[in-house]
Amino acid sequence: MQKSKESARELPTRTHRIETRLDERTLRELDQWRSAQESQPSRSEAARLLLEERLCFDRDLTKVEPPWQRSCPDKEHLGAIYALEHVSGFGPAKFRAMYESGVDALVAIENPSVLPFTGRTGEKLQKGIEALSDTDLAVANERAADQLERADKFSASILVHGDSDYPERVYASNNPVPVLYVRGDPKIWREGESVAVVGSRETREPYAEAARMFASVAANKGILIVSGFAIGADSIGHFAAYAAGGRTICVMPCGLDLVFPPENRELWQKLLAYPNATFVSEFGFGLRASSLLLRKRNKLIVAFSHGVLVAQSALDGGAMNAYRFGREQKKPVATFRSDGSKETLGNALISEDRVTGACAFESTCNESKYEAWLHQLSSSI
Repeated sequence: MQKSKESARELPTRTHRIETRLDERTLRELDQWRSAQESQPSRSEAARLLLEERLCFDRDLTKVEPPWQRSCPDKEHLGAIYALEHVSGFGPAKFRAMYESGVDALVAIENPSVLPFTGRTGEKLQKGIEALSDTDLAVANERAADQLERADKFSASILVHGDSDYPERVYASNNPVPVLYVRGDPKIWREGESVAVVGSRETREPYAEAARMFASVAANKGILIVSGFAIGADSIGHFAAYAAGGRTICVMPCGLDLVFPPENRELWQKLLAYPNATFVSEFGFGLRASSLLLRKRNKLIVAFSHGVLVAQSALDGGAMNAYRFGREQKKPVATFRSDGSKETLGNALISEDRVTGACAFESTCNESKYEAWLHQLSSSI
């Protein structure tokens, strides 16, 4: 024993230095990520958050076999969809029309003339597919293999048109995205009504408490709460559903292997373990959030919903995108009455729009008012 201690003392002390300097490319990418954040973190704080994200994923997000049946297309079919997505003009509505005409994505690539599109549109799409090179197709297939491998790692599903779990409301909307990535049980959206709860990342009182009460009333009535997982109103909606034992969908502006915003990691972990919560994205694993993806995320939130509540928003707030998409998709949009401040001018606009229902609750109104609007919402389905 004495000999072992002496040997230990004789071991040389070594100092290990970790290189912490970042190259220019990494700094540019870090600054680009910082610019997309609402709180505009410093470089050091951004580096800490991203490092924490990398180090925690293997521990927090390890594969656990779900109690529900996962669903994924085969690699060739998914690769064909990815290839068609790169053809100019081939958007969600074109994919739906192709599916309804009975044309498979693989068949469309092998024989573009079978597409159900005529005139200049049909000619343009056909030429676009014919212009796909062997390299384009190989890259699409490699991407499909990678996404399927990641989906397996995170026990996720990848849903395409024709899959029994693909959400009917999204398919029937003007945004029937051809591929949806899902972590959680897809059957969560099969029955009943749903309502989106969105608003400013800096939703303040009394609007925060009013949004919490609205979401709680809806969740207790069995209505699915849909939101975008941002801090502020979105988190209020998700947490209210969780606290009530209700259902909630988190529509993400990034791949489902990433926590965005990173400040919501604790909520992310709670909801991943909660059987009545499901994470959904139209963006593949590994893709980080950006201002464009945040806007597109709002459109998918509305597509999942029968109606929308905007808790609080300025005229130029991101939540106003959800209002505009609700108007575009002909869905009722409610809000709380503006207090005249700049932060609630969006509320004032929504409350005067008869196209979306011109509904503005008092921020102190009782639950019966919310129940009446929610009942009207379910009656219109």
